[in-house]
Amino acid sequence: MQIAANTVVSIRYKMQKSKGEILENILEGSPVEYLHGAGNILPALEADLVGLGAEDTKQVYLSRDAGFTEMDDDFSFDVVIDAVREATEEEITNGYPHEEIEIEDCGPDCHCQQKPFRISQSLGQMSS
Repeated sequence: MQIAANTVVSIRYKMQKSKGEILENILEGSPVEYLHGAGNILPALEADLVGLGAEDTKQVYLSRDAGFTEMDDDFSFDVVIDAVREATEEEITNGYPHEEIEIEDCGPDCHCQQKPFRISQSLGQMSS
């Protein structure tokens, strides 16, 4: 399956500034999931991932010259796609993927929902 609107994508990535400062690196960690097309990641990054599938990799550049004038530097993302699946109707309605996780002290039935994930968190002014 390929990345398209209303697919849930599991990714690992490294985000760094043009001078090499690493802002976030989960390439060796656990993947995170997002709902493609729901606006949970930067639009330019989302557009560059369309059509990729599981085990694909891509390097994506975001530069001030390309219209990202609110950023204080250029950025690059090294992205690994771990999995792609169709989103459920509930995930599409909610705008983010969900996964039942068990956590101690979560409540009487010990089922909680994972919070939505936003890659744009590390970019400061660009986060939504």
